[in-house]
Amino acid sequence: MLVFSQVLEEGSFSGAARKLGRSKSSVSREVSALEQRLGAQLLRRTTRRMSLTEIGKVFLEGCKRVVEEAELTERSVGRLQHDPRGEIRIAAPMSFGHLQLAPRLGRFLTRYPDVHVDIDLTDRRVDLVHEKFDLSVRISQPRQQSYVIRRLANIHGLVCASPGYLAAHDQPERPSDLQSHNCLGYTSSPEIWPFAGGVKVRARGTLNADNGDALRQAALADVGIVYLPTFLVGDDLRAGRLVPLLVRHMDFEHSTTGLYAVYPASRHPSPKVRAMIDWLVEELGPEPDWDRGLPLRRT
Repeated sequence: MLVFSQVLEEGSFSGAARKLGRSKSSVSREVSALEQRLGAQLLRRTTRRMSLTEIGKVFLEGCKRVVEEAELTERSVGRLQHDPRGEIRIAAPMSFGHLQLAPRLGRFLTRYPDVHVDIDLTDRRVDLVHEKFDLSVRISQPRQQSYVIRRLANIHGLVCASPGYLAAHDQPERPSDLQSHNCLGYTSSPEIWPFAGGVKVRARGTLNADNGDALRQAALADVGIVYLPTFLVGDDLRAGRLVPLLVRHMDFEHSTTGLYAVYPASRHPSPKVRAMIDWLVEELGPEPDWDRGLPLRRT
């Protein structure tokens, strides 16, 4: 249909052949094959001139619409390959996504108005390929070789408690003192808190949860001591709602983990995925604003 349209546009088989980068004989064979498949003559050809039959006129109008749609589709695909646009599905940890990612996405969408973000906040480990996610934001580095991984920022943790809890209990001076405190931990078996010198303390208390923000709320309610990432408790520490503990015993060099952008190695990253990853690096790292003013060095 493209060849037939080009013949009529150029007014000759030789002109269409030059435009299409083909031989004149191959163009003629294409048109003859098209007529044979349709069972109708489209062109009246003489040695001097060429004209459309009645059926050819009707068929040409349809060809033009098909060619226009094909060219439009090709241009659209080209834009998708070069400009960030379309839907991007992201999986992110619930607390981090709620507190740190979602409030920032407006800036990304302003920069890239043709991108639509679909974000799934979950603390479970998603299967990017099977569940058709374009990108995952993860705390701690995945070990799968089938993923491409880019570090976005450092993640620090701090031991802390509310002033109300500390007013009712002796403040711990050494990691071993935590054994006599109500230590609230993630639902794990068991949860171990690491300190400098290879010291490790098992968190024991009256509450465990599978979500960091639930532990934060319990700590703010004077229930016990928590060891939480600073992206969760940074604002509370700066405001004095929580108090950092055992800072001089922390091993920040070895206990620091990371925030990572992850996507399947089998997929060539599209412009929208590349734009999101670059924006996350720019927005978050390497020293994120949630660590501002916090005691993240041993004293």
